[in-house]
Amino acid sequence: MDLLLKREQNRNWRGRVVFRLWAKAEMAEDERALIDRYNMDESCLLSDDDTGQLKWAIAIGLFIFSVIAAGSIADLRQPFEGIAIGAFLGVGAGYWYFNEKRETIWMRDLLYGRRFKCGSIIELAKKEAMLDSACIVVRQMLETAKHWDGVETRPVPVLPPDEAKEVVARL
Repeated sequence: MDLLLKREQNRNWRGRVVFRLWAKAEMAEDERALIDRYNMDESCLLSDDDTGQLKWAIAIGLFIFSVIAAGSIADLRQPFEGIAIGAFLGVGAGYWYFNEKRETIWMRDLLYGRRFKCGSIIELAKKEAMLDSACIVVRQMLETAKHWDGVETRPVPVLPPDEAKEVVARL
């Protein structure tokens, strides 16, 4: 497995520098076969609280729906088509916004490639480190998946009383 990273920078509409990172994991055929076999493409690699982005996505979707629906109702010729188009465009805009802003990284993001916006070079470096760590986890998971069909025997050692108390306390 190789992690491909592409870095870019440009200015946004306010003149601020915006850093972009594109990441994709290139997999060998046997690795991709394991991912397909165990449906790992829907696995969450790095989760984050995306409720703020979800609220904004819903607000954007409702705004677009209401503007288009209000315009079509005021037209009075074909209000139901306008409402349907407004709903379609509102859902689409909300989905697009959420997908662009979410911090949660799914396995499919690495399989097909994903673009990340970063506000600074430090944020870009942190994102790269997170993606490196995620790929290391995926790589180890795929190595483990090669042997999931077998039976494994692991000896369980008897611990001294002090260590046993610590283990129990951590549960």
